[in-house]
Amino acid sequence: MKNILKKIAIVGCLFLATSCNDILEIDPSEYIMLKETYYSNETELNYALNGVYAVLADGNLYGNNMLGRMGLEADEAYEDYGSDENSVGDYNIESTDSKIQNYWRSCYTGIDRANNLLINIDNAAIDITDAKRNDIKGQALFLRSYYYFMLVTRFQGVPLVLKPIKSAKAESLQKERATGREVYAQILKDMEKAAELVKPASQVGTGGRVSKSAVWGMLSRVNLYLAGHPYDEQERYKDAMVYAAKVINENFHALNPSYQQVFINYAQDRYDIKESIFEIEFQSDGTGVYPTSGMVGRNNGIKNPVIDNVVGLAIGVLRSTDYVYGLYSGPEDSRRDWNVAPFYYVNNNGVATLTNWIVTDSKYQRFCGKFRREYETVLPKLQSQTPQNFPILRYSDVLLMYAEAYNEYFKGADDNALRYLNMVKRRARGLNPTQANASSDFSNKSYIAFQREVREERPRELCFEMLRKSDVVRWNVFSDNMVVREAETPQTYTSSYYVRARRYFRSVEPKDMWWPIPSYEMGVNKKLVQNQGW
Repeated sequence: MKNILKKIAIVGCLFLATSCNDILEIDPSEYIMLKETYYSNETELNYALNGVYAVLADGNLYGNNMLGRMGLEADEAYEDYGSDENSVGDYNIESTDSKIQNYWRSCYTGIDRANNLLINIDNAAIDITDAKRNDIKGQALFLRSYYYFMLVTRFQGVPLVLKPIKSAKAESLQKERATGREVYAQILKDMEKAAELVKPASQVGTGGRVSKSAVWGMLSRVNLYLAGHPYDEQERYKDAMVYAAKVINENFHALNPSYQQVFINYAQDRYDIKESIFEIEFQSDGTGVYPTSGMVGRNNGIKNPVIDNVVGLAIGVLRSTDYVYGLYSGPEDSRRDWNVAPFYYVNNNGVATLTNWIVTDSKYQRFCGKFRREYETVLPKLQSQTPQNFPILRYSDVLLMYAEAYNEYFKGADDNALRYLNMVKRRARGLNPTQANASSDFSNKSYIAFQREVREERPRELCFEMLRKSDVVRWNVFSDNMVVREAETPQTYTSSYYVRARRYFRSVEPKDMWWPIPSYEMGVNKKLVQNQGW
């Protein structure tokens, strides 16, 4: 499998040929021929599909850089990692930033791999059943659309490349940016077709593979983004509600009774597709589609300076804020002390020793506690790799998306919207999510009150899952929120974490809603036009 993936990686590099040729010193035409002749049987189709999935686990994406190092937490947390000073993770953004450039490249590598699979999969000579062919096609369509979704939410309009690159020559790479709406239209088209082709979640059995629920849930998210800033297509709230309802009405998904167990499962490679609908797999038990380890928990975990097999080293790049901690009602909300860890580790003669934060101390010191290495079972625990999976879509998010979409479309909540919001709130207190409880339930159906509650419940439930920046951008409060967080940070305190927090929030400008088109890509593709302000 490694040899197959190596070949696919070379093919995917052709879209970025100017950067690959110097290293590989190959004749690109040899690999163009490989792309056209490789897909000849079901095994090769599945290898190629694995190659499309594998890009998600790339170190430029969910395997490393996105895990707390690219500012995607917005006002939920700030990055405290010296190696990333004056970079996108510190909101000191330039068009030459290597992490932004590599993000762009990896997304287009995934797109090119999907394009090559899609153009070859209908070859009548391939001995495969229609059901299997359709399932592979549906997964590839979804993945291509998801890579475009990752691009449009960071850059707005980007070039739409829907066929394999036939030449590595520079003139073949000249392509204008599509508008954001045109990119979203293609995303919707691909996802809607994918939903018809892939299997139900009950048959797929793993969140590491695309299912109908994964596609429907993502269609709900895509429509929510289109309904918000800067597109403001209000009718999309109805579509978001409809697609979330499709997931709910499968009557298959359910909230795990324990919020903490959701993330312990990711650490221990346990599938719970009823809660975790779509996830990125890292170093699985051999049945998964990703061949590599990642850095979930190592980057965005509770800081531990000791390399050991008990806790596991974590560099702790993400520190919380008083704002996030203050969203929780108190310790009865089990998410508070799980997400905003009340402890850290110190090196005590080579032993990782748990040390509690003082309750009265500022929460700006505390680390993201959602992804905890101490629960990993794969040994040895490596210094720079972990086996933890990362969530892309959870059932609680689907419930909250329905509640939000209904309220925005009808300008007020109904019983279903209230019930779905309260299911999430009940689980947080260890209650039965399906049974009403006066101690936890929210009851106000009015538009403004319900909107405020949903917007606060999302970070309580989903913080540090890389959804926050997109949320505050689509609500058109990104810049305002970052200004407020900066003002909340004590201005005269000189402790390093306060200095870092102030610098992080103070560096933000309105143009930072979107990343600049990488300058290298502007040089290769002369038809690209830079984002405003950059």
